Amino acid sequence: MANIGVFYRDGFDPGAYTLALFHAQTAVAHTAHTIGLYTFGNDGLETAAMQAPEIDGLLTFGPSSTDIKFLQNHDRPSLVCERIVPGCAYVAPDNYDMGRTAATHFLDLGHKRLSVALPGDPNTLDAYHGTRFVGFQETAAAAGQPIADDDIFFGAKEAMTGTVVAETLLARRDLPDAIYVQNLPMALAAFQTLTAAGVSIPNDISFVGTTFTQLNAPMATTHTVPPMTTVTFQKEEMGRLGVEYLCDAAADPTVSPIEVLLPGILIRGESTTAAR
Repeated sequence: MANIGVFYRDGFDPGAYTLALFHAQTAVAHTAHTIGLYTFGNDGLETAAMQAPEIDGLLTFGPSSTDIKFLQNHDRPSLVCERIVPGCAYVAPDNYDMGRTAATHFLDLGHKRLSVALPGDPNTLDAYHGTRFVGFQETAAAAGQPIADDDIFFGAKEAMTGTVVAETLLARRDLPDAIYVQNLPMALAAFQTLTAAGVSIPNDISFVGTTFTQLNAPMATTHTVPPMTTVTFQKEEMGRLGVEYLCDAAADPTVSPIEVLLPGILIRGESTTAAR
């Protein structure tokens, strides 16, 4: 029997990971294994883990660089969800493939001038959204449709950035064929701003956003008019695969750490259509 601890920092928003946690619990529901939730403050993950000697395996979200160093040298099995961490077991989205999936969808529809909006600073992009951006950009370029610098937008990870992107496009009076907005609040705001200005989606511009399955609630993108086409990944697999690995590793120290990348999945809505 393994006792698995799920650790996350005080103030960390678990909302986006509720689905992963639910499926982690489901994975052990009819077994002898157990799961406990642990939070920690400024003392860090190492202190929290040392104060829980009963834990046989650690599953964590959003680790800091100090936390990662601890995990890489810790003797109990551990796994990081959502991020690729060299030297650690992990289950994470294949962000490159998510970007590739969005670009391929547009290209298959015959669109030539593609645009993309994402959170972050172009000089300091993180591996998460940055890798997704590279997947989109390289796929378009390989198809002979490189993305112009003027059609690439960066900004804060908030709805206002989506509004600014849409207003910039409207001011040009020259919309791209299609746009991929990587962050959900940004996508919803950009979508609303475009449609409120009279832009017909998808007739004037095809639109792809990002969303994730939620517990006991429909995805937000089903409430847009028209329903938004999105790229996502199976977030529930993070919890299930992570806990299954930790239970196996706790029972058998020779089990190799897993390195799982979850591919991009296109969810067809009505916000994309063939080029005209």
